[in-house]
Amino acid sequence: MSRQTFFVDVLLPLAVPNYYTYRVPFELNEKVKPGLRVLVQFGKSKFYSALVVKIHETPPSYTAKYVEEVLDTLPIVNEKQFAFWDWIANYYLCYRGEVMNAALPSGLKLNSETKLALNTEYDFKKETLSDNEYILLEALETRNVLTYNEASQILSVKNPQPVIKQLLAKKLVLLFEEVKEKYKPKMVSYVRLADEYKPENKMKELFEALEKKAFKQLEALMFYLKESKRDEEGSDNKWLKKNAMAKHVDVAAVSALVKKGIFEQKEFETGRLELDDTVQLKKKLSAVQTKTFEQIEESYKEHDVCLLHGITGSGKTEIYCSLIEETLRRGKQALYLVPEIALTTQLISRVKKYFGDQVGVYHSRFSDNERVEVWNSVLTGPKKDALNQSNYRVIVGARSALFLPFDNLGLIIVDEEHDSSYKQQDPAPRYHARDAAIYLSTLHKAKVLLGTATPCIESYYNAQQNKYGFVELNERHGESSLPDIEIIDTKAGETKKASSENIVSPALLDEIQRKLKEKEQVILFQNRRGFAPYTECYTCGYVPCCVQCDVSLIYHKATQKLTCHYCGYTTNPPKACNACGSTDLRYRGFGTQKIEEEIEILLPDAKLKRMDIDSTRSKHAYKQIIEDFDAGEIDILTGTQMVTKGLDFDHVGLVGVLQADHLLSYPDFRSYERAFQLMTQVSGRAGRKQKKGRVLIQTTQPTHPVINWVLKHDYKQMYNSLLAERKEHLYPPFTRLFSFTFICKDYDLLNEASDKFGDDLKKLFAQRVLGPEFPIVARIKNEYHKQILLKIERDYSAGKVREYLWKLIFDFRSDKLFSKVRLKTDVDPY
Repeated sequence: MSRQTFFVDVLLPLAVPNYYTYRVPFELNEKVKPGLRVLVQFGKSKFYSALVVKIHETPPSYTAKYVEEVLDTLPIVNEKQFAFWDWIANYYLCYRGEVMNAALPSGLKLNSETKLALNTEYDFKKETLSDNEYILLEALETRNVLTYNEASQILSVKNPQPVIKQLLAKKLVLLFEEVKEKYKPKMVSYVRLADEYKPENKMKELFEALEKKAFKQLEALMFYLKESKRDEEGSDNKWLKKNAMAKHVDVAAVSALVKKGIFEQKEFETGRLELDDTVQLKKKLSAVQTKTFEQIEESYKEHDVCLLHGITGSGKTEIYCSLIEETLRRGKQALYLVPEIALTTQLISRVKKYFGDQVGVYHSRFSDNERVEVWNSVLTGPKKDALNQSNYRVIVGARSALFLPFDNLGLIIVDEEHDSSYKQQDPAPRYHARDAAIYLSTLHKAKVLLGTATPCIESYYNAQQNKYGFVELNERHGESSLPDIEIIDTKAGETKKASSENIVSPALLDEIQRKLKEKEQVILFQNRRGFAPYTECYTCGYVPCCVQCDVSLIYHKATQKLTCHYCGYTTNPPKACNACGSTDLRYRGFGTQKIEEEIEILLPDAKLKRMDIDSTRSKHAYKQIIEDFDAGEIDILTGTQMVTKGLDFDHVGLVGVLQADHLLSYPDFRSYERAFQLMTQVSGRAGRKQKKGRVLIQTTQPTHPVINWVLKHDYKQMYNSLLAERKEHLYPPFTRLFSFTFICKDYDLLNEASDKFGDDLKKLFAQRVLGPEFPIVARIKNEYHKQILLKIERDYSAGKVREYLWKLIFDFRSDKLFSKVRLKTDVDPY
């Protein structure tokens, strides 16, 4: 009987244009399916895990290599995901392999550069191992870490994967990605009463024994029983935080009860593990929220996408939860996108209150293993696995959550849809999560809700053109009202001296002190991190700059170093000017670190915390700061735009914008829109309950139109004004933008390459081509950058434009003269 010869087209995690075809060994014919990972050799020696896209019987024009091994029993990627990846690659002018790299968690990717290390938690016995397994373990004991290539050489085999797979199954080795993961979650110890002492007679005996010999332990037991009965069901088996008990009883007594077996002790990871499956009743929507919910549902009869324009503090989250509830009732999945990891910290606890262990979280701060667990949980459907861990039907996550293997998606919520964090910058694919979510919804026939207090102009325009449904929510939830916003003119006579020497004007300082006396909290916003943006010689004006980039070095006081925020270069601050030799060097401007120092001097008794990228590098840093602020353990929170994004605090009485001018002066056609959004969003953190909040904005331009729009909470005036400008100068939403950046160490070759590409573009698009021009920062990491911007009217055929651009890109990358020049494409640069 003849055997069939199958071939598979596979997707490799590489920036190559085409699928690659491999031959399937006869013994693997029954195992290969679309969506499975297979181990393949690509090039002379490297091995990769590739995804099977198609199975067929047509041999390629080249000699097909064999598939080495099938890595999965069930597909890890479905048809809708492949279609989604194809659209992203086509729309954003990148390769499917680049999309695959962004989509799959690292734990599902394997290549010959992956490293192995011994799992020190397990011992091995020679008699339980094969010869090759023992040889590899011996090598690991000597060398600690091995690459796949090294393992291949040691075993004298082309493919070491079968041996490695067996060692992984026996838990004797770890992939290097697991070993290098330095994240250690914050673990909290909980205690509860052991089952043995639940019967009344046993409890009575225990009381009598403790009363005679261990009264402090009796006090700890009585405190536990009292606290555990505070829940609605009066449970006597509730987990209580051990450190919380220590505030009321002797911690040594609690430990003694654990040692005696009276208490059970267990550690839980804070913030990620719910201790029970209890789901609270969802808050009843107010009349206004109910009307808004009904309007959204009505809009879905005609539109698949709806824009909810709800002012800050209007209770949009409660409406989102009602929509999710309705989606789950229909048996579908829901995706809740947020722009920042910081937002998931506060949101997840709120959403889990309503939907319990159906809720999963997915973002880049999770380790590789954690992301794989969430991926598998979404993949396997709404059932419970052997460990009784629920599979997630609701995912809360940042933009990468779009790539999870949904198969029955019913709703996508894009919260704070205006936020620039939804746009991926580097590496490719440089997708925008909001726009990608809208396309993903078409594959699932799902609905999309875009929610924000400050819609991006393109979204609002689409709503006005009836491409999206549109619903407004103009009332704050409960009895709260929008804050009063006042301007502090830092150029005025009484504050001129203060503005040149101090960060905080007298008027703002007085208001901070007043709010602190009233036991209210304060947020101070400055969208610049570090201590000082630049150092200047007061004698000749010389400014120390990065040796690798065309930018000034920023002073960080914590490290006492001058640092480049582009390449990471650091150096000690100079003691004298490198130009004139003067020792009169001064730090100019201010970032969040300098604000922190000044507040500590002005208000030494205030409890202060800073929230920026430097203070939140560890995994749980966001969560800790937000929880501390929410609990009233922080009086003043200072930070960058992280503090503006949808966070909800009850006791913020004052928000201070310390340098509005910096937001208004950025050379970008979106700068006024973003300045309005940032100031409006941070203002919305004030006055969330019955008490009206205040916002003070420091600026030297009090009559600036953006400042006036913020003062009046007037989004529509801002929209109409900027829309007219964009129409006149041909910017979105009236055009599509394509950005091409050329990068090369050779200055002359860069100019030649960008000029050639620009000339080819102009042959078809003429005046629609701007550039090539050097950007503001023209050199980064000793590589020069040059940019071309292409504007295309909306009535042009998007398909034909992309077809022509792909040809240009292919021709450019095929030209050996420009082989040292990298071309970076960005569609809809944001």
